[in-house]
Amino acid sequence: MSCAESIKKLLVDAHFTSCFTKVLPSALDCAEPIVVVEGAFSRESRMAEEERGAVAVTVMVVREVAADAESVAVDAELAVRRADWEPYADAGTYRIVGVDTTAPAFRERDSSGRYVRAFNMACTVVGSL
Repeated sequence: MSCAESIKKLLVDAHFTSCFTKVLPSALDCAEPIVVVEGAFSRESRMAEEERGAVAVTVMVVREVAADAESVAVDAELAVRRADWEPYADAGTYRIVGVDTTAPAFRERDSSGRYVRAFNMACTVVGSL
C-alpha cells in the first residue's frame, strides 16, 4: 500500500465515491472522479533503524460544475485534515505519522471541459531500514 492508497481508503470510508489513484480516468469511464496522486519520498533524516521524511500527495476533484468541484474539494480536504489517521497509517514501506494540507484551489479545466480542483498534502512518514 502507498500513501495515495491510504488516503484513497480514508476518502472512501468518509463516503466519497469514484476515488482512484495514479491516473485521471477518461470522462467516458468516470464522469466525476477524485484522483489521489503520490509524489516521491524525500528523506529528512536517517537514524540507525529508521528514516523519516515526507511524501507529497495531490488530491484532485473533477466535476462537471465548478461549484460542485469546489464544494467536494473543500469537504475532502476537511475530511483528510480532521481524520483519525491511526487506521490509515500503514502505507506499505512507510507509516504516516502526520499530514499537512493546503487549501483546495482551481487547477484547470480538463480536455473534457470538466473543472478540476486540487489540494496538496505533505505526508510525514517513517520507514524502517
